[in-house]
Amino acid sequence: MSEYKQSEETYSRFFSLSLDLFCIASFDGYFKHLNPAWTKILGWSTQELLEKPFIEFVHPEDRESTILTAQNLENAVDTISFENRYLCQDGSYKWLSWNANLDIDKKLIYALVHDISVHKENELALQNYIQELEAFKFALNAHSLVAITDKKGTITYANDLFCQVSKYSREELLGQDHRIINSGYHSKEFFEKLWRTISQGKIWKGEIKNKAKDGSFYWVDTLIAPLLGFDGKPHKYVAIRTDITKRKLSEMALLERSHLSLLSAEVSLALSQSGTLPEILQHCTNSMSQYLSVAFVCIWTFERQTNQLQLQAGVHCTNFECSALSNTQDFPHHMVLAKNYIGMMTKTRQAILNEEVSIHNQEKLLDAAFSNLLFSAYPLIVEQQLIGIIAFFSKQIFTEATHNLLNWITNNIAVAIDRIWAREELLSRREALLLSLASQIRSSLDLDTILETAVNEIRSLLQVDRCYFLQYLPHSSQSTLTISHEARQYNLPSMLGSIPLQNNTFLTNKLVSQEIVCIDNIHREIQLDQNIQALLKEFDITSWLLLPVKSHSEEFGAIVCSHCSGERVWSNSDIGLLQAVTDQLAIAIDHAQLYTQSRAATLAAQTQAEKLTEALHKLQQTQSQLIQHEKMSSLGQLVAGVAHEINNPVNFIHGNLSYANEYFQELLSLLQLYQQTYPNSTPEIEDFSEEIDLDFLINDLSKILSSMNMGTNRIREIVLSLRNFSRLDEAEKKLVDIHEGIENTLLILHHRWKNSGNGLGISLIKEYGDLPLVDCYPGQLNQVFMNIITNAIDALEESFINKKTPEKPQIRIRTEVLDKNLVSIRIADNGSGMTEEVRARLFDPFFTTKPVGKGTGLGLSISYQIVVEKHGGNLQCLSELGKSTEFWIQIPVK
Repeated sequence: MSEYKQSEETYSRFFSLSLDLFCIASFDGYFKHLNPAWTKILGWSTQELLEKPFIEFVHPEDRESTILTAQNLENAVDTISFENRYLCQDGSYKWLSWNANLDIDKKLIYALVHDISVHKENELALQNYIQELEAFKFALNAHSLVAITDKKGTITYANDLFCQVSKYSREELLGQDHRIINSGYHSKEFFEKLWRTISQGKIWKGEIKNKAKDGSFYWVDTLIAPLLGFDGKPHKYVAIRTDITKRKLSEMALLERSHLSLLSAEVSLALSQSGTLPEILQHCTNSMSQYLSVAFVCIWTFERQTNQLQLQAGVHCTNFECSALSNTQDFPHHMVLAKNYIGMMTKTRQAILNEEVSIHNQEKLLDAAFSNLLFSAYPLIVEQQLIGIIAFFSKQIFTEATHNLLNWITNNIAVAIDRIWAREELLSRREALLLSLASQIRSSLDLDTILETAVNEIRSLLQVDRCYFLQYLPHSSQSTLTISHEARQYNLPSMLGSIPLQNNTFLTNKLVSQEIVCIDNIHREIQLDQNIQALLKEFDITSWLLLPVKSHSEEFGAIVCSHCSGERVWSNSDIGLLQAVTDQLAIAIDHAQLYTQSRAATLAAQTQAEKLTEALHKLQQTQSQLIQHEKMSSLGQLVAGVAHEINNPVNFIHGNLSYANEYFQELLSLLQLYQQTYPNSTPEIEDFSEEIDLDFLINDLSKILSSMNMGTNRIREIVLSLRNFSRLDEAEKKLVDIHEGIENTLLILHHRWKNSGNGLGISLIKEYGDLPLVDCYPGQLNQVFMNIITNAIDALEESFINKKTPEKPQIRIRTEVLDKNLVSIRIADNGSGMTEEVRARLFDPFFTTKPVGKGTGLGLSISYQIVVEKHGGNLQCLSELGKSTEFWIQIPVK
């Protein structure tokens, strides 16, 4: 009994603590038992739930199904499950899920109930979301082009509207990528940026121009959204597009009208400007590339003599910028195709509009980047003559409005080209006249030739009946007014000769005052001077133009043009040309007079120049002597000072070396005497003797003293050579041994000609003859030896640097007596020699072939003065490029 009671208590505790709803109901429709969870979930008290039939708590919409379920319990074998809504104490309802069993014997219903309100709400929300998605999908399919691709861009879904607009079936689209509808309008960079955006999981928005299956184009406002996987990376892309073709066409039509208006104004402005033909046409092509969507626009003209196409202007445009084409080399290969079209158009003379350019040809004139360009061309025609062509490679179809405007532009450009050519031809003829006159002035000072050329060329260019030069000399012995040169039609009488002054004061006044006289028709000139009228009528002149020549001389002149066949209107261009001609003639007159005056001045100047040249030469020689004398004086003082300072301590050391040697010998004798007298020395003495190696010390100390004696003797010889070379105390002539001076020089330069580690190692070959003592300036003569031997060493070093050194570089010095009164010293090297131009200027002051800072150009010039001027001798140089160089010095003995 106690076990049963314990089990009942456990069951009661489980029943009361359960979070699920447990209940027992009878067949009469009332609850018999309820666990506390009912109160917690529904809010009703247990008493309130037990007092009323449980059907009253069921939602009215669920009561019928609940009753039917309860009735079915009688026939059920297993548990019956159902759902309904139960009223809460606050008036709300909760969804409950029932699992009920029937006890027929006791006529009771046992039920386990779960609160599924949250689950039901989620389920209803999901149903609503699905319904909304279906509605959104319906709306999206009705109004948007939808496509889904995998992460590689392959189309996996396409809705009906996408197929309808693109003209492709769904089967044709699936498995393809979006290149199937690529119009070629957008750049490669455009799509690279698009893919870079969506591959990073970002949404891309923009407008794209696509191409349908039938070749038509359509615009879509596009949104591409990536669908991200669990790894956060896109695994699909959804593209939603709205067809905006009508809007874009409206915008483009409006933009086109605006661009065409601006283009018309820009081209009109360019054609009205002054400038060369290429400049004007380049302005036109720049404007067309700015307002039309073109890849290329070029203007060719036919060369008037060869009839070959000649590029005048062109522009090449990319997606980023436009640049001018300067010549045919700037054209890519596909421009050959354009010329093929142009060749066809030269025959038909009809415009080509929106021709598709195919890359599928054997020549492969185009690459894939230009496969969608359209070609258009317009002929430039003036008076039924084809003078040029304008060609376009466009990215879009030229509309009818664009075509009409381009026809208008082409006609205007053709007229402008013809006008510019005519102007250039006239200007070229006028320029040729001016150049001819200028050339005459530059090549000759013959005024007759110049004036004859002027009147003939002016008459030919202006197509007048007569042109002549009128000359007035007011300050000569007898003032004259003369027509000196004339060009006329063969049937007109000549006007050459003098004109009476007393009846032509009008002409003389105009010439003196330098006034232009312009008469288009003498019959309408009421105030014209009577004498001039008489002169003009005498020669049947009906139109007259006089331009004075403004020279700076005391002579006055004028170019006169006349017409005898009616009225002639003298234009500003005619007057401007004649003014330029008269300016040239004024220069010619002034030059002729200056030439006469300058001839006399030139003779005087030449004489003065010769004197100045001689003075300058002497000044340069004096300057070079002063510089070298100052340098040698300073060098002599330095050498003498150094020799004196070195000589004193060297003499002290040399003088004491004999005493040191004497003392050493005496000490050595004493040591030997000790060794003989005391043959058995102490162990300490023997150890020390061994340590210092006494025998070696005695032998080596004697050698050291001998070497020191030789060294001091060598230093004394160098000091003596320095003093002998400087000869500071011998400024006057004296009898000297030439060989001694050469040896002193070689001793000073010993460090340069001996091998000092640079690998040169110059060999010195002495071929001394038996020379008498020579009466000379020894210091200056040593300076000559120094300069020549130094130059020989420099030449060998330069050959060594340039790898032109002979196998055995050497300097040869040879002395001999040419006769009883002349001594010869020849110094030669086997270097690379010198050119004739260098040898000819070798003794010029300041001339040097050495780099800046290494030579002054004075050494050989001063050497020449010392030998030739100071000693009355001779100095020559024998050299040839690629061969040796030899200097000959010849000095008188007395």
